[in-house]
Amino acid sequence: MNDYKNKIIVRMVYSCAIVFIFLIVMFISNMGLIEFPAVKTDFFRGFINGLCFAVVAKSVFNIVNYLVILNDSKKLKEQYIKENDELKKKIVADVGTNEYYFVVIGLAVGMIIGGYVNIYVFWSFYFALLYYCLIRGLLCFLYKRKYKSDEEDSEE
Repeated sequence: MNDYKNKIIVRMVYSCAIVFIFLIVMFISNMGLIEFPAVKTDFFRGFINGLCFAVVAKSVFNIVNYLVILNDSKKLKEQYIKENDELKKKIVADVGTNEYYFVVIGLAVGMIIGGYVNIYVFWSFYFALLYYCLIRGLLCFLYKRKYKSDEEDSEE
């Protein structure tokens, strides 16, 4: 269980780093320290602020959640069991795991950088990210239904 505690502490450190980085991006975007034509538009500045705020809020939520889990051994065990559920691992393995995070982060960073270069580059990355996330969500939904129906069939 100590290994799992250390894993949660590492996640907290990553979440803190993400909060710090995205607060800096919001600051730079709002202060106008980068002078590209696309940044001067209110739409792109609003998009940057919304994206950064959502990421910061989710990261802060994760940090608080991890603190609660670390301080309660019962919740720590429940979370460990939840994360190591075999059905969930099978679904995630079938849909794809690690590459998902790299692709989403890469497309999001490309969207931000592309918005500084040209608004059309921004929209290209935006729709690519939207498409990828929708397909991933659809696959997760389909596999969950598939494995739930397989379990129900085996119980009968």
